[in-house]
Amino acid sequence: MSRRTFLAGALAALALPAWPAAAQMSGADARDLTRISNYLNGVTTLVGNFVQVGHDGELSEGLFYLRRPGRIRFEYQPPNPALVIADGTWVGVYDTRLNTLDRIPLGQTPLSILLKKRVDLKSENSVRAIERAPGLMRVTAVDPNEPDQGSITMVFADNPLELRQWIVVDAQGLTTTVALSEMRANVKLDPKLFFIEDPV
Repeated sequence: MSRRTFLAGALAALALPAWPAAAQMSGADARDLTRISNYLNGVTTLVGNFVQVGHDGELSEGLFYLRRPGRIRFEYQPPNPALVIADGTWVGVYDTRLNTLDRIPLGQTPLSILLKKRVDLKSENSVRAIERAPGLMRVTAVDPNEPDQGSITMVFADNPLELRQWIVVDAQGLTTTVALSEMRANVKLDPKLFFIEDPV
């Protein structure tokens, strides 16, 4: 797949239709949340490409590596100088141009909902909305213990179920959208990918 085709497909995934307001959880909602939880719990690792739209509209792309629980890595292509690594406890945000590192507790980011050891969206009181469009489901969740830390909206293709996108709203209300493509699940990953090392 060419870079142009990849970007076009990823951006098309961002162009979702308008969603109706979510109603109270129905029996169908409960069943779908169980399906989604089982799917996420069955994904131990995930590798693929991503396209990110930042809160300022800036477009970035690169490779991501995910290993549950608690670990994720985003390798951005130039000119974006960022490298982001979650090691299970911390999220390290590198600026490779300035050779700096900032650390944020993973539990203070909405991604912790996706990366936790055991996901149970139906019973953990984290889901704020489950919405549907043809062939897609969208689930918005917060950490019930840290509701002010922001939210994550996970977008899934249905039949077969597959995570395609997430939208994070952080504690400051800033939105970042990440679309995923060319993913491979449950492949072996080097643990060193998720090691946060201080700059030298």
